[in-house]
Amino acid sequence: MWIPITIDKYVKVHLKNNPDENEKVLRVRIEAAMEDYRNGVKCKCGKDIWVVGSASAPFACFSCISGKDYPRGDYEIDGALDKMDKYGRRNINEMDPRHINGMFDDDGYEIKRDTIKMPPLCLNCLKNYSEDWEEKLLCDLNRNDQRNVKEFKCGTYCKL
Repeated sequence: MWIPITIDKYVKVHLKNNPDENEKVLRVRIEAAMEDYRNGVKCKCGKDIWVVGSASAPFACFSCISGKDYPRGDYEIDGALDKMDKYGRRNINEMDPRHINGMFDDDGYEIKRDTIKMPPLCLNCLKNYSEDWEEKLLCDLNRNDQRNVKEFKCGTYCKL
């Protein structure tokens, strides 16, 4: 997981570990990397850039810079913590723990309810019109799991 940090605090930490670095130059590079992030600049692999890393290795993501799949105690500027992969998906391992909620698939990617297709069978099901949020959650997960299947099947279907 990322350790959120402000630009000012990161500059202090970086300069403590790299005393020969010029503070003004470092700050300009980090602010430029943050601006690139805000403008949607992506790494060559398609992922969001790692702002802290891109201050030294421009236009690159965490994986391409560090060789690691996910951050584990690495710093990232707090304004750049909403990372997405090249398909526009967010992984739970790259999210600020304070902002994790919702549904995630087995690989840790966020499932957005409004992107789950509604099969015709569900339109004729009582559970689709239920006010019970647990029923809705189970239905959404079932539909998401079968999103690439030709014939949708539901073991809890209740005809209207």
